[in-house]
Amino acid sequence: MSITGEKSPAVSAMIRRVRVPMLLIVIAVVIAGLGGYRVGLSRDRHSAIAVVLTGTVTWSNEETRLIAFETDGVVREANDGDTIYSVLGNGWEDAEGTIHVDGTYPTCLAGKGDDPVSTHHRRVELTVIDWDTGGAPWMHVAVQVRCLD
Repeated sequence: MSITGEKSPAVSAMIRRVRVPMLLIVIAVVIAGLGGYRVGLSRDRHSAIAVVLTGTVTWSNEETRLIAFETDGVVREANDGDTIYSVLGNGWEDAEGTIHVDGTYPTCLAGKGDDPVSTHHRRVELTVIDWDTGGAPWMHVAVQVRCLD
């Protein structure tokens, strides 16, 4: 600075050089923030509504915790594949009404002896949600199993 209080031309030039990049950074941050906000608004909220279905399990695998399930009243076309559900819930209810929350596999879905696969047709009530995995097919998830027989 000079004696009169004015900034020297070199100092003024340096301040201008600092202000321009700082202004560009602020503009870039604002644009990125607005873009992120718009992307967030365009996405569906993550929520699921559970539905209770009654039907028959035609196939079950304890190791993979997958079951083939036929819902009562739903007629499948000849070329339709099985509807596969992933049994993720730890809690289940046996046919006598006892609730199990110990992480065991439902006895009505289990195979005989050491065989993890069962093809016995067992009546169950499933509390299910459908999970949008981002691809075309949704994943069917059973969050609760109630054995009916």
